[in-house]
Amino acid sequence: MNNKNIIYVFISGRKQKLKLPPTEYAKEFFYGYQHFEKTEHNVDIIEFNEKKSPLDLIYFILNKLSDLPLYGQFLINRENYQKLKRADEIIFTNQKTAFSMLPLLLFVKITRNINSHVFIMGLFGKTMKYRIKHFFREIFIKMMIISSKNLIFLGLGEYELAVKKYTKYKDKFVFLPFSIDTKFWNNTQLQTENNNILFIGNDGMRDYKFLEDLIITLPEYNFNVVSSKFDSSITSKNLEIFKGDWGTYAFSDNFIKELYIKCSLTILPIKNTYQPSGQSVTLQSMSVGTPVMITKTDGFWDPKSFIDRRNIYLVEKNEIEVWKRSIANFFEEKEENQKVKLEGKKLILEKYNLEYFNQNLEKIIFKN
Repeated sequence: MNNKNIIYVFISGRKQKLKLPPTEYAKEFFYGYQHFEKTEHNVDIIEFNEKKSPLDLIYFILNKLSDLPLYGQFLINRENYQKLKRADEIIFTNQKTAFSMLPLLLFVKITRNINSHVFIMGLFGKTMKYRIKHFFREIFIKMMIISSKNLIFLGLGEYELAVKKYTKYKDKFVFLPFSIDTKFWNNTQLQTENNNILFIGNDGMRDYKFLEDLIITLPEYNFNVVSSKFDSSITSKNLEIFKGDWGTYAFSDNFIKELYIKCSLTILPIKNTYQPSGQSVTLQSMSVGTPVMITKTDGFWDPKSFIDRRNIYLVEKNEIEVWKRSIANFFEEKEENQKVKLEGKKLILEKYNLEYFNQNLEKIIFKN
């Protein structure tokens, strides 16, 4: 195989994180960057540059017309154009980066053969209320599909939905489960039994209002909430809020790992969606050895591998009494919890480790 020029396109935060010692952060949100960096290929990064731009108004209008994440003003510039001109493979780490760079990519493709690969998370399950939005949305989605070599789905449900909806392009679709840095998300400490419960998350499909109601209903448990989106007026002694998210570095990955370790259970109330919401937190928590209780949604990423009460706890719907009963049962059934914990960790180590992800990603990118 000849040396290839591989460009990764991220939203933000990766260049800054790469300056840290490798032991200070987990590597899953680099989507194989470090793997290709160790090969004979040349690897580079493009990131969002969120400054004022003459293109701001244009992309504001395009966002409104399509209800898609189009932010070309943060990516389209001379420097990135020069990088694309030298690229052989472009890896868009989510649809936001792919849609934002689409005009520039199509322009470069006129004179150069470039393979683009897009990670997909929650794009295809959304329905439009207005025809005009549906019209423009379909145009941009089909442009993105046609211009891409691979659309890489992190959730099985959304992959199956896309295959059904866009059968003509199904050969471009591939399901690759998101995986984590199990060497980092590891725990050799003996976890003590306690009534600490953890919630982590910032995406729009987390059910923050339900979480607030649940905390109020369960004063006998101590809740730790890590989120910049959880706006609550609760002043209860059983709640500690940590405001922050991955991109702001308010808390280190080591701090998050310690939170997993000190809690007996991680909970993830999710709104029903095709987006694989809660995926990374679930895998991290299970890898460390803390069981996870999560809402069973249409977008749950791998229902064939994650089995209720075998390696995870799945809750059918976000109703207070249902969750209250599930949490109470969890703390009562200590013997079952231990089995679920061990089976959960085993599943992550065998099927959701970063080595597995990187090897399969390389096969996908360089397939004929």
